[in-house]
Amino acid sequence: NVLKMKILVSVNELNVRGGTHKQVLRLCEYLSKENEVTIYTTIYDKEKTYPGFDKFKIITFTEEEKKKLKLLKKVRNKLHKIKFYQKLVEEFDIINIHDDIGMMAFVAKKKNKKVVFQINDMPKFFLQGVATGQKDTIKNRLKRFKFRKTIQYVDEITVNVSKNREVVKKCLNREAHVFYCGVDVNKQLTRHVKVHNNQTIHLFSSGVFFPYRNYETLVKVVNKLVKNGISVHLDIMGSVDLDKEYATSIKKMVRDMKLENYITIWGQVDEEKYIELHDNADIFLFININQSWGLAVFEAMSCGLPVIISESVGAIELLKDKENAIIVDPENVEEIYNEIIKLKEDENYYATISNYAYAIVKKFTWDNLYSSKMLALFEKIEKEK
Repeated sequence: NVLKMKILVSVNELNVRGGTHKQVLRLCEYLSKENEVTIYTTIYDKEKTYPGFDKFKIITFTEEEKKKLKLLKKVRNKLHKIKFYQKLVEEFDIINIHDDIGMMAFVAKKKNKKVVFQINDMPKFFLQGVATGQKDTIKNRLKRFKFRKTIQYVDEITVNVSKNREVVKKCLNREAHVFYCGVDVNKQLTRHVKVHNNQTIHLFSSGVFFPYRNYETLVKVVNKLVKNGISVHLDIMGSVDLDKEYATSIKKMVRDMKLENYITIWGQVDEEKYIELHDNADIFLFININQSWGLAVFEAMSCGLPVIISESVGAIELLKDKENAIIVDPENVEEIYNEIIKLKEDENYYATISNYAYAIVKKFTWDNLYSSKMLALFEKIEKEK
C-alpha cells in the first residue's frame, strides 16, 4: 500500500476500556491500512485498555517528564507542554483530537497542520448533556470563553450523534459532521433467541461508573423483582475507578437494600469475562441519562440480546421502539419492571426484539459507519492545503 498521510490521533488516556477508547482503536486500525498512524495519550497501560493498541506507535509523557511537570510552576508548565506539542505535531499531516482539546489544536494550527476534533461529549462546563441543570459558576464561564477561543484552531468537528451536532451549533456556533459509532460483531458470543435461565433471569448492564449511568434505578428494579418473588440476578460491568464516590454509593445502596446475593458489580473485566457475561445474560439494560451514544447497546444487540434502553441515549437515533429495542423512561421503575416481565413470559416478544436486533447490527460495522467517513474527511481537508 502507498503511504498517503501521516496521522496523529490524540486521546486523553489509555488505561481504561470505554467507548471512546474502542472508537480510537477501530479508527486507527482502519487508517493504518494505507496511512502511517501514531497515537498520543497522557497515560498508557496496555493491561487496562483494549488489546490492539500495542500494535501502534504510542507517544506519552514518561514518568520522569510527569514528575518534572508537577514541579514546574503553572506558566513554565504550559510552556514546557507547548514545546512538547510543537515537536510532537511537526511530522504529521492530520491531527485528530478526541474529546480533550487542550493546547494541541493551538500548536498544530500554528504549525499549519489540519486539525479534526471529535466531540463525543461536550465539556461539563457547558452544562449540556450529563451536566444539564448543574449550577453555573464564574470558573465555568471562564472555561467556556477559553474553549471557544481554542476551537477557532480546529478545521473540522465530528460528533457521534445528531443531538451533539445541535449542541455544538448552540454552544460553539460551529457546524459538525455526524459519524455514528460502529460495533464489533463478536462471533464468539452465544446467539440469544429466548430467556435461557428459566430459574433465575439474568439482567446485564455495562459502562464505566459515572452518575449518568443511573445504576441506582437498576438497583430499584432488581429490588422490585425480588419483592415480587421473581428470581433475578443483575451483573454490572465497568470500571469503578474513574468516579469512586459514585461507585461506592451504588455498592452501599446494594448493601442497604440487602441485594448482595442478587447484584454483582464486576468492575472492568478482561475479554474472557466479557464473553461470559454476555453469554450468561438474558436481557441487557442501558438506562443512562443524557448519554451521548451507547456503544455497549449495539455490542449486546450483536448477539441477539434484547436491550432496554432509555429515551435520552443517543443510540436510539438508529433504533425503533418495540422492533429492535425497548425504549423507556430511565427513571420509571415500573415501566422497566413490566418490560422485563414481558420479555421473560412472552417468548414471541423476546424473539421479535432479538431477531431484529441481531439483523440490524450486522450493518453497523465500524468501517461503514465511522472509520471510512473519518478517512474521507481527512483526505478532503488534506487536499485543500
